[in-house]
Amino acid sequence: MGFAWRRDLWIAVLLTMGAMAAWAQSGQRRSEFGSYSGYSAPSYDGYERNSQYVTVRDGTQIAVDVYRPTRSGRLADQPLPVVWTFTPYNRATRDAAGVVTASEAAQLGLLNYGYALAIADVRGKGASFGKRNGPADANETNDAYDITEWLAARPWSNGKVGMMGCSYFGATALQGVRSGAPHLKAAFVGTTMFDQYGTFAQGGITSDGLLDDSVSAQAVVEVDADKDRSRLAAAFAEHAGNTPTGRFFAATPFRDDLNPYTTTRWWEVGSFYPYVDKLGKDVGIYVYGGYNDAYADQTILKYWNLKSAKKLAFGDWPHCETPGFAVDVERLRFFDYWLKGIENGVMSEAPVHVYVSRAQDGREWRGLDDWPSPARTRYYLAAGSANSFPPQRGAQKAWVEGGSLQLEPPSADAGTVVLANVPNPQPLVIYGAVRGSVDPYSATFTLPAQDRWREIVGSPVLRLWVTTPANDADLYVYLEHVHRLGGAQVIARGVLRASHRKTGQAPYDTRGLPWQTHRRADVLPLTPGEAVAVEITLSPVAYTFRKGDLLRLAVTTRRPTSAPGKAPEALTIWSDASHPSWIELPDVDTRSKALNHDAAVGEALHLPIARSSD
Repeated sequence: MGFAWRRDLWIAVLLTMGAMAAWAQSGQRRSEFGSYSGYSAPSYDGYERNSQYVTVRDGTQIAVDVYRPTRSGRLADQPLPVVWTFTPYNRATRDAAGVVTASEAAQLGLLNYGYALAIADVRGKGASFGKRNGPADANETNDAYDITEWLAARPWSNGKVGMMGCSYFGATALQGVRSGAPHLKAAFVGTTMFDQYGTFAQGGITSDGLLDDSVSAQAVVEVDADKDRSRLAAAFAEHAGNTPTGRFFAATPFRDDLNPYTTTRWWEVGSFYPYVDKLGKDVGIYVYGGYNDAYADQTILKYWNLKSAKKLAFGDWPHCETPGFAVDVERLRFFDYWLKGIENGVMSEAPVHVYVSRAQDGREWRGLDDWPSPARTRYYLAAGSANSFPPQRGAQKAWVEGGSLQLEPPSADAGTVVLANVPNPQPLVIYGAVRGSVDPYSATFTLPAQDRWREIVGSPVLRLWVTTPANDADLYVYLEHVHRLGGAQVIARGVLRASHRKTGQAPYDTRGLPWQTHRRADVLPLTPGEAVAVEITLSPVAYTFRKGDLLRLAVTTRRPTSAPGKAPEALTIWSDASHPSWIELPDVDTRSKALNHDAAVGEALHLPIARSSD
């Protein structure tokens, strides 16, 4: 994210907060999802920033910036709650003009509402000392505890601390929660890890590494006392011992491998799921994420498994961006309740809010009791019947038009689909999630045009029977929406290395979704020419198919990046009576739960109402 983008974001935050302030001054009192007035008013108009090193339990010095609100140039004269962020992406940077920009400018809007804020560099990054053996290790968790308690003990703190952030920022917030820091009362967490293996070794294929490996430290800001930047230079020297995250992940291709850099089974101990049963019930956690995020499943698994007070917002968003979601409003409502004790009802309303894409205009947001895990409708892959579909304007030709999706099970003499000589992929990828252009290197199976509006809210599941002349294959699968007026976009994704196909009991609740063990002893190499069934859980989605739309499954063996994978020369997809391949779609209708219920009832009952033209 560039500096200009951050400044624009800060301007947007100020405009949002200004609108909230005007509403508060009108005397109205309102607190509901995305709307807040009359409970909390901005009473500060500026801030003061200072920075220093904080020494944690093992003697390592962590760089911390503190932002305290001011009124007419004077610091707040009463203790305030503190919200902080722990980052590997430089807590602050200085541009050529000398302007210092906080790494998370969005959170600075809380200053106006009577919060003190802090941003710290994780050890081995930014201006902090130490080295990082690997991400989310025990040192980082201990550091989160120590910084939380240090902030709580400041004379300008009221002793109540919250953490916030998205992606790695969210991961460190969850480390603060799992650390058991007694003064940490709330965490506002964007899409981030729950199961580290499921995040960074999706389907058994390890990630190439994290972006923080390539973050430049040249513009990082020194702490105030380091006038000659000599301590910053000393910190940089220690960073040379950091383990590159790509190498770190590659060292443990299986879930139960011992990581040589941490000497632990890091995939487990570095995850959040082993600690959920130990979390205090007095810590509130608000999680949000979107189905166009590479880690969408982690958001839902996290929500399902949290035992503490929790909330979820899920929508049509890429990684750490939330168009249409009043994130500043929800963050303020949440922290007001947990850190200031304001009874604004945020924890007594519907715990789940879902944005159903392409729903009736103005009725996309739904308030639910839980993220649904509904019964599914099964569609079988049928080879060779794709030509009956009319060509779609703007659609790309599939490498292999495999066939259709149908409700009837396949017959004994049903055909097969061969995916061979697949070209190199050139998909549309945004923030690590494939969004389109997958047909030209895939075999596709298309469901006939919908005859009515239909919602899909949940996680699709695919069972695929395949053979290959190789002893392994990487399978990438995509669920697409093909618009009735032309064009296609990916709305759910799944991946599995075929040799990792063995399923087992997950160490957390998956609501019945298939879960691969990914243990070294469970590897099942393919026997060339022998048909095997693989089950793939696709990422969660909340989407509406309108009348005339097509739904399509695309299957390929090509990794959607330039990095090599296990792509055999040919892959045969079977679907006959003995080898029925199918996809199950989560059919659930939440239209009666629209936030504007009355206007949505007609649509829920399939009555004629006004709709947009697309």
